Amino acid sequence: MYNLICENKHFTVEQVMAEFDISRATVFRDYAKIKKITGAVYDKNESVWKL
Repeated sequence: MYNLICENKHFTVEQVMAEFDISRATVFRDYAKIKKITGAVYDKNESVWKL
């Protein structure tokens, strides 16, 4: 998931759900792990990942 975000900083929750066939809750759990490990955050206002 992190590699996809690095390639496309506008990767949405819905796209992640479809790409990996996972639930919204799983996406947010994984996002939290990515944030904790890398410091990356998702800016909801701009709909973009800040790495």
